Order: sequence, then structure tokens, then C-alpha cells
Amino acid sequence: MKGNKKKNILIKSGRVIDPQHGKEFVSDIYIKDGIISKVGENISIKEDDDIVKINAENCIVSPGFVDMHVHLRDPGFEDEETIETGALAAVKGGITTVACMPNTRPVIDSQSLVKYVLEKSLESACTVLPVAAMTTGLEGKHITEMGLLAEAGAIGFSDDGNSINDSRLMYEIMRYSTQFDLLLILHEEDSLMSGEGLIHEGYFSTILGLEGISSLSDDLMIARDITLARRSGARIHITHLSTKGGVEMVRKAKEEGVRITCDITPHHLFFNDSSLTSFNTNFKVKPPIRSEEDRLALIEGIKEGVIDAIASDHAPHLDTEKNTTFKLASFGTISLETLFGASFSKLYIEEKISLPKLISLITISPARILGIDAGKIEVGKVANITVIDTEKEEEIKRENIVSKSKNSVFIGQKLKGKVICTISKGKLVYRSE
Repeated sequence: MKGNKKKNILIKSGRVIDPQHGKEFVSDIYIKDGIISKVGENISIKEDDDIVKINAENCIVSPGFVDMHVHLRDPGFEDEETIETGALAAVKGGITTVACMPNTRPVIDSQSLVKYVLEKSLESACTVLPVAAMTTGLEGKHITEMGLLAEAGAIGFSDDGNSINDSRLMYEIMRYSTQFDLLLILHEEDSLMSGEGLIHEGYFSTILGLEGISSLSDDLMIARDITLARRSGARIHITHLSTKGGVEMVRKAKEEGVRITCDITPHHLFFNDSSLTSFNTNFKVKPPIRSEEDRLALIEGIKEGVIDAIASDHAPHLDTEKNTTFKLASFGTISLETLFGASFSKLYIEEKISLPKLISLITISPARILGIDAGKIEVGKVANITVIDTEKEEEIKRENIVSKSKNSVFIGQKLKGKVICTISKGKLVYRSE
């Protein structure tokens, strides 16, 4: 890991991916004083002490990745992750913008907490944007002052980790959100249906003797919230979609004109519930890693354009929270550093999905959903750029993880597509050894 404060950077001979226009071309990129100054072939710059050259031949050059679902645990759980350490993990993974969830202590449900995140973001390696709570304290009882929170800088609203079980309250939240055209990021789980479940309900939960979580847990809430969004006109985003039924409902809702988008995680894309036979608690996540039928439906949803984004759902936990019995272990896995490698290995290498389409799922598409100016390489813009060696394969090892927590489902996996450098906020903030 290397930081570099030099402002002038010349990227040479990279295969530039332009997801905004679905194009690929070989080009140089010159960054002067943190701003993209030139994009073109054979850029010649007068040598000076400030310039940093990056040889990107045989590499792809992408807009910096945008991860719209991240838990940074700050404030309140800084022993698991902080805004600073999470940002360092993000840029190692090529991510230059993250949206952090509000389940902190105290909860991000006030203007002061929104400003706290934004102020800490100023000094972090990547841009960190706060998602504020829909209800006070994430208790599902009283709506937050969403209009004021948006004015303070919240880019979306979520009770992530908690669904709003009260349908009347959820409808009122949606109606309120339409006054300001606010984005609602929804964790879809009927907690009464999921109960004390630990893994996906199916063949493997039965043979392993672990209580299951039915796909109905997700699907019932997705169906309800689509119905409420259709009536209210709210803009909703279903996060970490995991079921075949969910994909089908989102597809139909889009066809009907409901203002709905969705994302999936790399681990739901990469694994199915047979992975749970190892009793590795890193695989204990929510929503659970589901059946092969569900996994294939997610991939088909990407190919058909139903799924709009891939997000990490980075959920750091202490070793003491994971190195315990499966029943007592916390839900969640870290994913910032493996977001691209896992997606590239599964979607491009195996499923032959085009690079512009894959890159769009982690750049321009989540940026559009969040309503931010990111995910593009344009002259005159602050440089947020990721350079990837697509031929390099890397085995994910615990000792190489930058995140403060080490609970990754990808430990031991060999992933193709290694980030070799990341330029964030116009600075070279990461360069692989």
C-alpha cells in the first residue's frame, strides 16, 4: 500500500473502458493538479519532478468504482472498522466512492451525524457519502426528518439490517420521500418469517441441521414494497437481492413503470448454499447465500438488465464475533477488496458478460441511482480512476487484507483481475507492490 501526494499523473497505453457510452479504446490519460487534463493517444508531457507515470499497457483503465452499500461502523464500532480503514480497503479494491449505511452508534439519524461522516470523508482515501436512517434509531417507529437530512448531505435513506414491518409506516415514509424525490434503499426481510434462521432454507439446511431462512422472507417484503411504491410513486432500491422470485418481481415492476432499481452482492453471485457445508461462519450472511437456482437467476437478471448494480455489503466483524458457534456468530462478510475480482471472475471469465456492461454495474449505474457525479472519465473532472491487470490472478489471504476486520468469504479463493493502482480525488492513493 502506497500513498502519493504528487498531483500530476500520466497513465500510458491503457485499454480505457467508457461505461457511460459502452465504448473501449486504447489511450493515455494525463491528470494535472488532480483534474483529468487530456485523454488521447501518445500524450507527451514535459518531464518535471511532479509527474508520476503509470504503465497501463495490457491493463484496463476504468472509472473509479462506486459501491453503494457499505458498513463502516463509524461512529461507535471503531474496533471493527473506521471511515479511514474502510476507505483504505476500498481503494485497494479500486473503489473511489462508497455510500455508508446508518447502523452505527449513535445511528446516523441527525444532521450532525451526517456532517460527521462528510467531514471525516474529506481526509479519507476515497469519497464517503452517508445514507441516513428512515426511522429514528432504526427502531421502525418514527420517521426521521428526511428533508433536513438530505439538505445536510444524506444521499439516500435506509433502515438497513432492519425492515419496516409496519406497512402503514412504510407507506408514510414513501409518501414523505416523494416530496423531496429521495432514494429509499430497502433491506427486504420479513423478520417474523426469517425468525431465528441461520442459512437458506433448503436441502443443505436440512442435512446440516441448521434452521433455515425461507426465500419467502425476502419475497413477501419485496412484493409489499413494490405495491406501496406503485401507489405512492416513491423511488425505491432493493439492496442485496438474493432470490429468483425477487428478480422476477423487480422485472415485472420495471415493466409496469414502478420507480425501482436493485443491486446484488459478489458473494450471492459467486456462491450457493452448498458452501455452508464447511460451517465457515464467514458464510453466515443476511440475506443468506441461497440455492444454485437463485444464484443462476441473479446472473440471468444481470444479462437481461433487470439488476442495476453490484454492491459489496461490506460488513466487518471482530474475530470474536465470527470465531464461535454458527448459531452465535454475527451475520456478514467483508467485500470491499474483492468486489471487482469476484465479479470479474464470475461474470466476465465464466459468463462472458462484456467488460463495459460489468464495469457499468460498479460505476455509472450505481452513480446514477445515487444521483451523484461519478463513474465517468471526462476531461475537466476530478480524477477517480482504477487500473486493473485482468491477467493477474490473486489468492485472497487473510494476512493481505487491509480492512480492520478479516471476515471474508473469499479467503482461499483465486480471483482474476487485480487492481494495480487507484487514483481517488485526483491523487494516487493505492499502488500494488
